[in-house]
Amino acid sequence: MIAHGSGGMAKAVVAAFKNSGFDHLKVYARNEKTGKYLSALYGYEYINSLENHQADILVNVTPIGMKGGKEEADLAFPKAMIDTVNVAFDVVAIPAETPFIQYAESQGKQTISGAEVIVLQALEQFELYTLRRPSEELINEAAAFARANS
Repeated sequence: MIAHGSGGMAKAVVAAFKNSGFDHLKVYARNEKTGKYLSALYGYEYINSLENHQADILVNVTPIGMKGGKEEADLAFPKAMIDTVNVAFDVVAIPAETPFIQYAESQGKQTISGAEVIVLQALEQFELYTLRRPSEELINEAAAFARANS
């Protein structure tokens, strides 16, 4: 697995993978200092380039592909890497289908979008505040609404 990014969301995602038992993850970040820090914090390997690396899961935790950003039309990973993965995971929520997710889907890859991440976060927050879990129907309705409006 390769996580691309080293900001706040990257820290949360990398910590979640570590806490879930993932032992092998590589961190790539354009900011070498923060990338090395993040990888060392959780006992993972830092890589200074995406070239010559492959993974079953690619995770974008950068703003690459975000609507309105300077890299809105860019892919978070090279096409050659995406072509060989099983899962493409992007935390960018708007648009729901970033260029990374669109390309991965066009190659028949399993994808997890930022819109799905937001729905899961909202569900967790709702449960924490209300001590109630909404019905699956309501969760699916909220997810469809989030995707349609992103």
